[in-house]
Amino acid sequence: MATPSHAAAQLRQGSLSFPVAPPGLPDVGSAAIAVISQLPAADSGALVSYLAGVFTRQFWTTGPAVPLLIEILPAEAVRQVRDQVARQLCGPGSGLDDLPLRIFVEAASLYLERDASGRFTSAAFGPITEVASGELQGEVAWPGGVAGTVVGSAGRIAAQTHLAPVAAGEPVPLREADLRSLVLALDNAVATQTVDPQWQTMLGLAKEALPTV
Repeated sequence: MATPSHAAAQLRQGSLSFPVAPPGLPDVGSAAIAVISQLPAADSGALVSYLAGVFTRQFWTTGPAVPLLIEILPAEAVRQVRDQVARQLCGPGSGLDDLPLRIFVEAASLYLERDASGRFTSAAFGPITEVASGELQGEVAWPGGVAGTVVGSAGRIAAQTHLAPVAAGEPVPLREADLRSLVLALDNAVATQTVDPQWQTMLGLAKEALPTV
């Protein structure tokens, strides 16, 4: 189904969503960074949000209800929205709160970064098992009480990491910079440490999941 196009000249308003249910900890896995823009029709617009490791776009309306269509944005579309928001921030004051817009730009820039991050540099790779046909899940730990899991299958590498006192979240797809960090760390671990041979298989899956361009 065709969707309305974004007009670069439209102002965007940012928002941060961080659900909190006292007296427990906030649901960090549901925190979202979002920007909305109004489309030429006064009662409709587009919302782009970053949540659970991916950027998505959907359309909103204050008029008649429309089917809820949510689209996962490819990197080039994320870059276009990021650049539009950055241009808005460089212009005269719009009257809108700049802070969530700046956070969105930073989140998008990190998401688009291609060089390896330092996320897995000091990781220690522990037990790893095949949880389903063709799908591996391994435990990972870091100094300072950080723990997590890496889940890998053909074409998809996801992970979740958390402070030890905090409940583990659902694994989310690794952005490219973190995926490259995982590849470097696993290359080193397989070559220099005694790790479960299945981490070698995970390394192969991670290399296959790297973008080719």
